[in-house]
Amino acid sequence: MTETLYGQNMLCITTYWGQDKTFKLMPINNDCPYMEVIYDTATQMLVAISKTLKQNLEMLPRLDDDGEITRTKKPKRNGKEFKEQRQLMQVPQEYYMVERAEQEAFIEAFACNAKVYNYKLYLDIKPKSQSEILQKPEAGAILDKDGKALTAVK
Repeated sequence: MTETLYGQNMLCITTYWGQDKTFKLMPINNDCPYMEVIYDTATQMLVAISKTLKQNLEMLPRLDDDGEITRTKKPKRNGKEFKEQRQLMQVPQEYYMVERAEQEAFIEAFACNAKVYNYKLYLDIKPKSQSEILQKPEAGAILDKDGKALTAVK
């Protein structure tokens, strides 16, 4: 019986996902089955993007003969102001790991530097609440032409 050999072919590095600092795994040789693995601290999800391609229907803007996006006369129900068409595309297979134990097992199996890189620092970050995600209003009062703060009319 043949033994399946995999793993230890990615490197943990520090990066950003949106505004948040996080980590990702990048392949270090061509034998790695994944293009990228990234941890989303907002959802506490480890996302692995495979080299395996699948066919998927995607909605894309409809183009005219000159390659320009075809505009609609009025916005559609989905709010888009251009025509769309379904297109069959080759897209990479994605895997979403939500259980911490599975995330750690995956990282230990694939990251060659898992024992020295502190990825658990990011796994321990608590997800942001909805109020933290929303932007805070600008501080400071609205000023009149003389630089004095305006007050609300009652």
